[in-house]
Amino acid sequence: MMNTIKAGLVSGLLVLSLSTGNIGEAGVEEGVMAQRINATIVHLEEARKALAANEQDTAQEHMKSASQSSKDIFGGSFEVKAQRGSKAIANARRLARDGDTSGAVTVLKEAEEIYKSLIRSANPGGRGGLN
Repeated sequence: MMNTIKAGLVSGLLVLSLSTGNIGEAGVEEGVMAQRINATIVHLEEARKALAANEQDTAQEHMKSASQSSKDIFGGSFEVKAQRGSKAIANARRLARDGDTSGAVTVLKEAEEIYKSLIRSANPGGRGGLN
């Protein structure tokens, strides 16, 4: 009888300690995810500024960096939206290469909005476009 109680108590404590660890990891993961999303947004903003200043090479570099940053965004609906954003970045790069600066800026704004909705969702209590 006593061994059964001890086993139940140990099992309960083990489950409790494991679940507490997961909560901590989730908080860290949210912070890392927010950093990755912010990095993508910053590169998109800088790409738009470079296009406005007719600095094609700089714009391409920022779009490439935004694309790389977005690849680190993962997890369920985050990943789906990040893929939409990545496609928009690729489209903007193509438009800029083809000389359609206005179209590239428009598509970059769309990509920015996608990533901004992700950051709103990644923040605790956020209700971005994913909730």
